[in-house]
Amino acid sequence: MQVDVRFYGFVRDVVGGSKVALEMPAQSTLRELFSRLVENFGEKLRERVFTSSGEFETNVKVFLGDAQAMSLEEPLGNPALGLGGELGISLVGVA
Repeated sequence: MQVDVRFYGFVRDVVGGSKVALEMPAQSTLRELFSRLVENFGEKLRERVFTSSGEFETNVKVFLGDAQAMSLEEPLGNPALGLGGELGISLVGVA
């Protein structure tokens, strides 16, 4: 599945751009997507987005389509959210 990730706020500064498209296996979770993003953009992304315990920082919001993600274990192709095929993910960091 193609995943289009859009970056806003300080996250855009960390990755040096506003969007990236990745091909992910259909059964992928947000955690797997973020692992790939850290591989692509480096540890600075992990340091700014995650707490030391591996959860999202409180000033980071992630949206799957129009719905805010509540867990890193959420599947990217979650049928309850009406997602599948191409997926837009917004990663918002508020300073």
